[in-house]
Amino acid sequence: MRIVYYTHPAFFEPALCLVKELSRHVQIHLLLELSPGAWRTAGFDLDQRPLAAGLVPADEVLEGAVPPGVRAYWQSVASFHLVVHPSRRSLHPSSWNVSRRVLRFAVECGGDVLHVDDVDVSPRLALALPTVRRPPVVITVHDPEPHSGERNWRKRVARRLAYPKASRFVLYNAAFREDFAVRYRVPPTSIQVAHLGVYDVFREWPSQPADVTAPTVLFFGRLSAYKGLDVFYDAARLIAQRVPGVRFVVAGGPVAGYTPPSPPTLPPASSIDVFDQYLPNTEAARLFRSASVVVCPYRDATQSGVVLTAFAFGVPVVATAVGGLPEYVIPERTGLLVPVGDPVAVADAVCRILLDAGFAAQLRSGIALACETALSWHHVATVLVRTYSDLLS
Repeated sequence: MRIVYYTHPAFFEPALCLVKELSRHVQIHLLLELSPGAWRTAGFDLDQRPLAAGLVPADEVLEGAVPPGVRAYWQSVASFHLVVHPSRRSLHPSSWNVSRRVLRFAVECGGDVLHVDDVDVSPRLALALPTVRRPPVVITVHDPEPHSGERNWRKRVARRLAYPKASRFVLYNAAFREDFAVRYRVPPTSIQVAHLGVYDVFREWPSQPADVTAPTVLFFGRLSAYKGLDVFYDAARLIAQRVPGVRFVVAGGPVAGYTPPSPPTLPPASSIDVFDQYLPNTEAARLFRSASVVVCPYRDATQSGVVLTAFAFGVPVVATAVGGLPEYVIPERTGLLVPVGDPVAVADAVCRILLDAGFAAQLRSGIALACETALSWHHVATVLVRTYSDLLS
């Protein structure tokens, strides 16, 4: 079975983890869309360089730019190309031309299934999808309900163009399955739920933990209204009163149109460091290796790459019981869940982990077990291979 898997730099880490496991079962042709604004996005930590428009062999571009351990993740795929779009504007004639080239490639390589890893990030491929006749299309939807403050007309257009061409949909949590089926008038039998694995590829970036001995509470990822940074800051004041010398780290650049709140004033023994910009992967890995607990006080959510990165480094997570997060953060096993918008509950949960060494060790053991079982990429790949087989049969 030949699968053409089309993804984006925003999903670089999970895509690499997934295709590495999928390639054990099927033949994978990996395509990574790359536009001028997509360099240095999420785990795709590369400075922009001039490339010809169209399909460019990826290995010759990425070799030497990523650690050898990262490069190993795509060595078993049948092919890996960058889909290079020359224009920063997604709705541009060149987008149509390059996307049509992608569809021709899917046919020429003998693809049995074209698996599109979301159309929300970029509508470029969606522009051409209405013309596709073969192979059949599977679409992954990372955020069935777009995050508050991040809805836009491009996502609406991309979904309107692409979704009618999908024979199957893949969601990464069960919480939104019913609503998604109703909203988009999709038969529930066409929606498959699979849970993502931990982002273990992130461990391949070399780094050392920060030279600090203080307990460290990490808030990581792009800063947006739904992330609840204000709740984190309110909780930080309470935590600092109970955990002397605690260190807080906020790392991530704000999305367009969002102004982050100012960090709080803490007791002299405590500190808060804010890195409000894109961080290189080596620095991001260092922060996770140094963290005692990661906090995700989101107001809404589907699933979270921050949670799965924390788990890759064995770090417990405190998260809100919203969306699909309870399917990943299992109370008393991999972290703790708290109500939305409740800084007191966040503080209590964080302090329990920081002040009870036995409980923290219990959570780390639970995370290690989850990495080998429920959150392993073998489980995801098994679900997807079954989905492909059912579609083709």
